[in-house]
Amino acid sequence: MTMFSAHKVKIIAGILILICLIVGFRVYQYVHGLNQARTAVTTMLKSSPYRARVPRNAMYKVSSGSFSVSDWYECTFATNKTLTESKKYLQFFSLPQKKLTLKNCPIVYRVIVRPPTKKIKHWTGKVYLDTNQVSSTSARSLYVHNLNGLSVHKLSAP
Repeated sequence: MTMFSAHKVKIIAGILILICLIVGFRVYQYVHGLNQARTAVTTMLKSSPYRARVPRNAMYKVSSGSFSVSDWYECTFATNKTLTESKKYLQFFSLPQKKLTLKNCPIVYRVIVRPPTKKIKHWTGKVYLDTNQVSSTSARSLYVHNLNGLSVHKLSAP
């Protein structure tokens, strides 16, 4: 009976080691992807007019489904242009504009980057004015939709 118990312990230990390896690999993939996305965004924005920026939301990964092959990365930042657009936005909706700064303005630049694929061999992306909320088009006002459309700029890695 003790031999059977020792065998069970070895099997359970092996399964736990396998689970740890799988989880560790997935965490590594996630962190590595975020680092690559940050590098791509930094490179893309260096050659654009968005050099002087205040980060608002850190980079995060977005997937379009559970087993999706369509992943992208998003982050937001503020500039003097977003501060100006935020004042117009608040004025349009008759909201108070007291103590509006780059760190609390409601309008920001949203950056979306996509990793290389089999067809497109480099990072691609776009930047546009948006609210500093999670990206969801259904709850956005017409004002914000128009702002999105008028401010879209494509980004590409040099």
